[in-house]
Amino acid sequence: MTSAPLTPAQVEQLGDAVGRIAAYAARALHDEFPHLDLERLVETFMRPAAVEGTARRYLAALEGGATPADAAGKAGVALINAWAEARLAAKAAAEAARTA
Repeated sequence: MTSAPLTPAQVEQLGDAVGRIAAYAARALHDEFPHLDLERLVETFMRPAAVEGTARRYLAALEGGATPADAAGKAGVALINAWAEARLAAKAAAEAARTA
C-alpha cells in the first residue's frame, strides 16, 4: 500500500465507503440471523479498530486492482469473519472460565 496521504475528498469517499460496508455487513448478518441486534452490529462495526481494519482492507483491494464494488465486498467479508472469530473466541473464553 502506498503511504501517500489522502486528499480531503478521498478521505470523505473512504469514510463513505467504510460506513456503507459496515452497514451492509450488519444488515447481511441481521437478515441471516434476526436475533442479532442490528444497531449493536452497526455500533460494533463502527468501532475505531473495525473502521481502521475495514479501510485498510478496502484500500489494499483497490490498490490490488479490484473494482470499488469488489473491494467493498472483500472488506465486508473480512469484517464479518473478524467479528465471527471474535465472538467464537469470547464464547470459548467464557466457557473456559465457567468450567475452571
